[in-house]
Amino acid sequence: MKKLICTVLILGAISPLASSQALVAGIKGIYNSTWLLNTHVSEAASTDQSYVPSFGYSYGVSGALFLSKKFGVEMNVLYATHSQQYEGEQYTSETSLEKIDVPIMLKFQSKTKVYLELGIQYALVSKANYYYNLPPLIEIDENISEKVAKSSIDAVGGVGIELDMFLGLAFNAGLRFTGSISDLDRDGNIDISDPLNINTFYNANSEPTNSLSAGFLVGLTYSIGRKE
Repeated sequence: MKKLICTVLILGAISPLASSQALVAGIKGIYNSTWLLNTHVSEAASTDQSYVPSFGYSYGVSGALFLSKKFGVEMNVLYATHSQQYEGEQYTSETSLEKIDVPIMLKFQSKTKVYLELGIQYALVSKANYYYNLPPLIEIDENISEKVAKSSIDAVGGVGIELDMFLGLAFNAGLRFTGSISDLDRDGNIDISDPLNINTFYNANSEPTNSLSAGFLVGLTYSIGRKE
């Protein structure tokens, strides 16, 4: 009898979750303001090196499991570009990355379909390039993938709204922010923010480089099941 009562109580506790589960699949795109932050650049004289506003984008697929109408877990797989432009008194330069971003986030949603997402992201760096231009004498365009960490761990957060359309489809719009927790400089041997001038300006002392992005997200999702 005790076993039967326990079984009934357990089933009663989990049945609301089971009945309200929903799978949500979709596509998403993000247009980002991107940064590669390094102490050397932040503290350098503007004649030596300063940041220039830079931009990138990401797009791909998403999948989420909602255990209730207010709570779910979402994962994305996104192709992403991330760049940082610099300028000095006589030159311009740019470090650009191509990545595969895989964020895994907890998602909290209100009755009005406004949501908050918090999580962590694994970013796989597939390619890195450095461009340097000192007219009219020097122009360098080189692959620096061997100088960049193969991956990074990022913190992710965002806010947005889901607007129901028809037949389970919904339009998503919001803001998403990411920042790397790990150093993007491979083995700490060189600053990817300035692989050409590190010996000239920074006495070859490397400082960690961390990525930061803030972007506007749009997406289209399809729900299988009901969150209500």
